[in-house]
Amino acid sequence: MMLRIRSYRPKISARSTVAVLGLFCLGGCASQVEVDAEFPRPLIEQLPLTVGIVLDETLTEYEHHEDIPEQITWTIRLGAANRVMLEQLLGTLFMTVPVDAIPTADSQSEHDGVIKPELERFEFEVPVRGRDNFAEVWMQYRLKLYEPDGDLIVDWPVSGYGKSEIMRDREGSLNEAAVVALREVGAAIATQFPSQPEVEYWLRERQNQVQVADSSFLIPTEDTGLVNEDSTTGTNDD
Repeated sequence: MMLRIRSYRPKISARSTVAVLGLFCLGGCASQVEVDAEFPRPLIEQLPLTVGIVLDETLTEYEHHEDIPEQITWTIRLGAANRVMLEQLLGTLFMTVPVDAIPTADSQSEHDGVIKPELERFEFEVPVRGRDNFAEVWMQYRLKLYEPDGDLIVDWPVSGYGKSEIMRDREGSLNEAAVVALREVGAAIATQFPSQPEVEYWLRERQNQVQVADSSFLIPTEDTGLVNEDSTTGTNDD
């Protein structure tokens, strides 16, 4: 028999300790997992753009809670892992600045753009009995990139899957499966997000703006090909 968890309910939690606990209670078993991981820094060249990053409490305090009557209660905390992964990853792709909200036409951003990541779906499976001896995790994020005036550039879904054999306990194996899924998400963002057509267009547009701003707009002449901005035109003195 497999437990298939398909729904989630984000919940704000003030706890910051990292723990994987198995608790027994009346009517069944309660399991708590706080996903803890380190993520390798991608070997990519940072893009010369400054981007604001919105990481709200829905993401950084994310908690999945599911009650299975007369069987088990799962509480899985992903908030700390979300923050670590996304801050490191987006800080490798761009020069990043934390911001509180998405810009609007009346409250425009001073940065080249603003990114707001969201965790859209979270599912997992753990065996209760039978021959299947693996914990599995699937999650889907969305990266939303905005113009400085708040116009949406791209709303990009990215998924990750993780699987871990259950050796000692289900909680530890579920933690490992979640870490694998998070790392898959991070690798996809690093390699695929900059190549999305809407993102490529935005990057080219910003690059062109920088080139125009840096140009001296010199006027060509016959002798040198260039003339200073304070040069004057007129008839020869001869």
